[in-house]
Amino acid sequence: MTYKIQCKCNRVQLSLHNEPIVHAYCHCNDCRDLLDIPYHSVAVWSEENVSIDKGQDSITIYQHPSLKMQKHFCSQCGDVLFNTNIMDWRVVSQLLIARCYNNKLPPELVSDRHVFYEQRIINIADDLPKYLRGSKGALFE
Repeated sequence: MTYKIQCKCNRVQLSLHNEPIVHAYCHCNDCRDLLDIPYHSVAVWSEENVSIDKGQDSITIYQHPSLKMQKHFCSQCGDVLFNTNIMDWRVVSQLLIARCYNNKLPPELVSDRHVFYEQRIINIADDLPKYLRGSKGALFE
């Protein structure tokens, strides 16, 4: 399975290969600090499962000053293509993916859990499992 995404100006195009490691709502402090958002709906791939098909020279990388995280974005339109986490995974916004698929997220990429829920700043009222620390382990009750 391969998903194709591109920035708003179409200068940068990526392919996301195989199944994501996780597709979830992330509530971690690090994502919030890097992206300035309350939580992040994401699909996450390993580095080897993400390829840049077009526009490598148009990607600008912002290195967070204190975290081992980066934000990769188009230097022309400013669209964030993905960010990286401490494990160097490619964290792609579900909103970007949906936009590239006529504003409909492919069903197999819809979030199936909340991660790092103990770090949340907003309570979410849904029936998805809410993992306190990562994507497995202790659950919020």
